[in-house]
Amino acid sequence: MDWWHPLLSTLQLVAVAVSISLAIGIPSAWATDILSRSGFIGRWLAHAFILAMIMAIAIPLILHAAAWEATAGKFGWLTMTQTGSRSFEAFRGLVASGWIHAVVGSAIVTVATWYGTRSQSRGMIEATSLDVGPLRAWWTIQLPVAWPWVFAACVANAGLAATEMTVVDLYGYRTIADEFYLFYAVNPNLISVIVTCGVPLAIAFTFIGIVIFSSNSLSRRCRLTQTRQEMDLGEHAEKPGLLITLIAAAIVTASLLVVVAVPVVGLIAKAGHQIVITDNHVSTDWSLARAMSQVMTAPRVFAREYQWTMVLGFVTGLLATLLAWPLASIGRKNESAERIMDIASVVMFCIPGPIVGLTVVGLFQYNIPLFRFLYEMTIVPTVMALSVRAIAVAYWVLRSGYRSIDNSVLASAKLDSLWWQCFWRIERPLLSGTLVTSILAVAIVASGDVPVTLPVAPPGVSTVGTRLFGLLHSGARYQEAALALWYLAMVLLLALAIGVGVHRQRARIVREKDEQVFCDH
Repeated sequence: MDWWHPLLSTLQLVAVAVSISLAIGIPSAWATDILSRSGFIGRWLAHAFILAMIMAIAIPLILHAAAWEATAGKFGWLTMTQTGSRSFEAFRGLVASGWIHAVVGSAIVTVATWYGTRSQSRGMIEATSLDVGPLRAWWTIQLPVAWPWVFAACVANAGLAATEMTVVDLYGYRTIADEFYLFYAVNPNLISVIVTCGVPLAIAFTFIGIVIFSSNSLSRRCRLTQTRQEMDLGEHAEKPGLLITLIAAAIVTASLLVVVAVPVVGLIAKAGHQIVITDNHVSTDWSLARAMSQVMTAPRVFAREYQWTMVLGFVTGLLATLLAWPLASIGRKNESAERIMDIASVVMFCIPGPIVGLTVVGLFQYNIPLFRFLYEMTIVPTVMALSVRAIAVAYWVLRSGYRSIDNSVLASAKLDSLWWQCFWRIERPLLSGTLVTSILAVAIVASGDVPVTLPVAPPGVSTVGTRLFGLLHSGARYQEAALALWYLAMVLLLALAIGVGVHRQRARIVREKDEQVFCDH
């Protein structure tokens, strides 16, 4: 098979997704910074916008695809005329696939850039603002200094575009991952596996090399032990002018519409969209009664999908957290081990989903007692496959939690107790919120990991993601919209719970730092 065409298609998709995400994400991060320095209302809008972007990141890619398909797809409400025929043909192929990836990527770039610029020291920001002004300082000083965060966001977007096949398969855009899923899922060979893994692993090792090269700079920016003064910089910084504030508000509003509001409204509109035929005349309208009927019957119609999604998500979340917890603990105490696990986690995350799923399928084909039973009658293979990427997610969540623990606490605990006592009696209470956050975050990721789930799910097991994938291909648009709305609500509730947990953790860090400063004085 000629792999050059899917390789070029993959690179084109990566280029489009990364370029558009940067074009939307960086101005949005700047606008958020401006609003955070524009008084109480501005800070409230900035925080609400960042929370919305975090929720957009948490929403699985298949759900973004369902939302945009309901909005601008083949039977989307924006593309239908009054006769029910399609009037807009451009939302397909590279345009549709690149746009959906870019929408998700823009949220990643926004949050990463905003955090990278906000985590810099207050003294440096104030000094540069005096030299070049607060507006120019963000673009000429703060943004270049935050380049590791921007680069990490670009790598995440590129890796997602290179490994995901659900969106491109929906629009018939043949990337390497999709070609492997279509033509080599039943009988893979070594060349197909190497080619499929080549692009994402090249992206991963490029990221690893650059991060190692700038490890000192990146580690300084990754610290979460900021003082209250640094974290509340927006309250004391110079307020921008009215015109700049209005421009920033317009940018944030436009970004919020594109990333969140339009696709969600598209799902709601599609749920109540109907075609009416009267006297050979075809027309379309929107019915609130139909929308309510579709939404209210979805939990009963798709009860099995919701149940299996929750079971697989939380079982995978619990397993991945239990496996990643000791790894993060070891890495916190040993810098060399941490670097090795950082590299391994990035590589694990970048392995394409179909490769992971088929590897697990091949493993359970060996003539070993109970393997056949486990493969056909249990969810053990499915959980194993989902755990590959889930462990990487759980590791980074727990790694950030360990970074919030002061070195003096770990050092004193190491002197007073054995390693297992320190692990269970000291680290566990300090990480209780992070552990819950890890389980919830992994549950969200696993629930939408359709490329992994499709080849390895046993008969009778169907998740919301796999059912959405099938409905989008079959053209059942009204059922797809109702199914997606409940799934969206579930994901947003979990994301909100994660956000509350992270906020409380950051507040605890600030409180402990304040108490330490008070005791020192």
